[in-house]
Amino acid sequence: MEHPSQYKSSCDLDSNHTQSLPMENDSTSKKKWGFRGNPELSTASEITVRGVLTMLMTNLDQSDPRPVIPLGHGDPSAFSCFRTTEIAEDAIADAVRCAKFNGYSHNIGILPARRAVADYLSQDLPNKLSPDDVFLTVGCGQAIQTIITVLANSKANILLPRPGFPHYESIAQSCHLEVRHFDLLPDKDWEVDLDAVEALADENTAAIVIINPGNPCGNVFTHQHLQKIAETAKKLGILVIADEVYDHIAFGKNPFVPMGVFGSITPVVTLGSISKRWIVPGWRLGWLVINDPNGILKEHGILECISGFLGISCDPPTFIQGALPDILGKTKDDFFVKIISIIKETAETCYERVKDIPGIICPSKPQGSMFVMVKLDLSVFEDIKDDLDFCGKLVKEESVLILPGVSVGLKNWLRITFAIEPSYLEDGLKRLKAFCREMEMNGSAMKKKWAFRGNPELNTASEITIRGVLAMLKTYLDQSDSRPVIPLGQGDPSAFSCFRTSHIAEDAIADALHSAKFTGYSPSVGILPARRAVAEYLSQDLPNKISPDDVFLTVGCTQAIQSIITVLADSKANILLPKPGYPYYEAFAQSCHLEVRHFDLLPEKDWEVDLDAVEALADENTAAIIIINPEILVGMFSHTNIYKRWSHMFIILLFVIRLVAETARKLGILVLADEVYGHIAFGKNPFVPMGVFGSITPVITLGSISKRWIVPGWRLGWLVINDPNGILKKHGIIECITQYLNISSHPPTFIQGAVPDILGKTKDDFFVKIINTIKEGANSCYERIKDIPGVICPSEPEGSMFVMVKLDLSILEDIKDDLDFCVKLAKEESVIILPGISVGLKNWLRLTFAIEPSSLKEGIKRLEAFCKRHSKKT
Repeated sequence: MEHPSQYKSSCDLDSNHTQSLPMENDSTSKKKWGFRGNPELSTASEITVRGVLTMLMTNLDQSDPRPVIPLGHGDPSAFSCFRTTEIAEDAIADAVRCAKFNGYSHNIGILPARRAVADYLSQDLPNKLSPDDVFLTVGCGQAIQTIITVLANSKANILLPRPGFPHYESIAQSCHLEVRHFDLLPDKDWEVDLDAVEALADENTAAIVIINPGNPCGNVFTHQHLQKIAETAKKLGILVIADEVYDHIAFGKNPFVPMGVFGSITPVVTLGSISKRWIVPGWRLGWLVINDPNGILKEHGILECISGFLGISCDPPTFIQGALPDILGKTKDDFFVKIISIIKETAETCYERVKDIPGIICPSKPQGSMFVMVKLDLSVFEDIKDDLDFCGKLVKEESVLILPGVSVGLKNWLRITFAIEPSYLEDGLKRLKAFCREMEMNGSAMKKKWAFRGNPELNTASEITIRGVLAMLKTYLDQSDSRPVIPLGQGDPSAFSCFRTSHIAEDAIADALHSAKFTGYSPSVGILPARRAVAEYLSQDLPNKISPDDVFLTVGCTQAIQSIITVLADSKANILLPKPGYPYYEAFAQSCHLEVRHFDLLPEKDWEVDLDAVEALADENTAAIIIINPEILVGMFSHTNIYKRWSHMFIILLFVIRLVAETARKLGILVLADEVYGHIAFGKNPFVPMGVFGSITPVITLGSISKRWIVPGWRLGWLVINDPNGILKKHGIIECITQYLNISSHPPTFIQGAVPDILGKTKDDFFVKIINTIKEGANSCYERIKDIPGVICPSEPEGSMFVMVKLDLSILEDIKDDLDFCVKLAKEESVIILPGISVGLKNWLRLTFAIEPSSLKEGIKRLEAFCKRHSKKT
């Protein structure tokens, strides 16, 4: 690895030119930058539970030696009495070590996991669910994001409970979906005020959200009341979104009844996860399930839109999906009985203790979930303005954290969690009582017209993804062809034994899992040890050392893309994308109404950026340019792990990349550097991270462990700030990134816990072996393509896992274009290749060479036979 100082010296190639560019801290510099953060995210993030609790934590008295008592958050996993079952831990470890689940999953989830969820939920339903009714998500958070985005049609509105879970309102606000609140009635065990629901709804109302068992109220709805809700929804022509993340956590007089029981009355979309019942909220495995035997949602395009959104979104780690059948199917009842018994005991303790606390009134005994809502009687307190003031002073004086009711829609109430270790609960309530006493004043059907429809933006956005195109091509396969399908279209070699990940990585996951330290929620930006590890890993190649505060962990690189595109999606803004490029950028930009402008990569110049076109395209509303390096499509701008010498080509390459940075600075835009294939290189050009030039223009680096460690299904990525001049912070970008992640899903905490060992302990011989295998495949691909008629490869691949080749249609018969070529190739030869049109270059093809060598040889042999068969006869 080159020493960072060598990168510094490379920046002095033209000292006169460098001096002509004033640095940001130059007093004469008044540069105007073209980007700013999306203001929608600020207020959306402020109303999350995490956002409020984080704000309250700033009031802690650091001199108080007592432990902080967390009565505000529904995550009991930190306490040993709430440890998850070993069956679940072993299922995850087995799925990791079997090496069957390192690759990408289907965007809606792998079939065995979806079947397991369908079987699990069907036990409580009159109609048996099909795996096709199940969509797997990154926790219930992404399930909420998915259905809200799908329903966010123009003029639509949605009915939310008050009090309720604020994440719904945050996501709706970010999607410009109007929210209308109906009350839950504390004097009727928090039942829904159905008269208010009917008064609120109109022809644009799409859905009503029902949370059962109740968060934040601790109630459990009766069968009779749920049926009335379903009948009201049918009358209004709206669907029911049933949030059942606390399913089966019921311990009172009312048993848990899933809303899906009434799916024949009105369409029901059920949201759930393993987070609460298995006490693993940090594992981030949830689901969105359709209960609609009448097919109304399918008829109105909702199912298609759900698939469309998930097609441009991140998916849960594949190995956690692989463990799901054993988690759901093999967990013993005694585990659930033990957990419910502890929660019931603490609920009763909480209810009884609260009775004796002055100024706090509990209207009903909790029967489910992990919470209870209590009302403040401010008339008995001195110097307490409202619930937020109460909670701020409580945390400062007693180190007890409680959620103010205003954050869940009910001012001057409190949400208390009782799902913590019993002795902590007793201590917390004792401190709460002391605080209140101190503050106490002295002396004192089918043909029906339904009002919802899917968001049309998602259909076209999803169609242009690589997964969408490859899935379409697979429908043309000849099922009678006995030969194996050769996958030359997707960058996921994990299915092949020669590309198995390092045992160190697998062991790191298993160790983090079995440590039981990482089952809870993580901070929205990621846990500190993992962020520090990423910072140290990337800093090896940079002149400036990255801080953990510069690192944001994401669910794969996909969520990193989502995050920064959403942040930049300000009104009138536009971004510059390469052509050819990775279509996910365009798909997600389209869903965010962010204008896209394309610049060319030049095949005759080793796919360099056409900087003249970049300057012509940019205007005062241009926010960023995307640079993918090593290039995901064409295999250029490569990297070598250990530089033997400074070659002439290396200096030229540095100059070329520096020109990109200088052009961005000239235009006042930031650079989004997609380096997910960083360190996968084997040619003449060493990989240079764009962050090297962060002192010239702000750089945001997107990356992951997916490609270098051959684990795209593990879904651990990052978004990293390379901006020593602090321009992004000054313009609100960093704050907006944090705010977006506050209302989004985070990667499983135990995978984050494994990151330090994965990044720090993997041996070089693993990387050398992988690079050698990929290089062998690249060379084989390039040499064999030379002999195929009608296919031209302009340059030898040097990095990533792909090569772009051009079709010469003039010598091919009955081939209209690249899409037609790929469809016929799939049908006739069972070979899947990605048409260039899907990455922005018509009549080109993208081939992957990162597959098992014999499969690559066989695939290219079939490609040659196909081209010869379709060549014009001379």
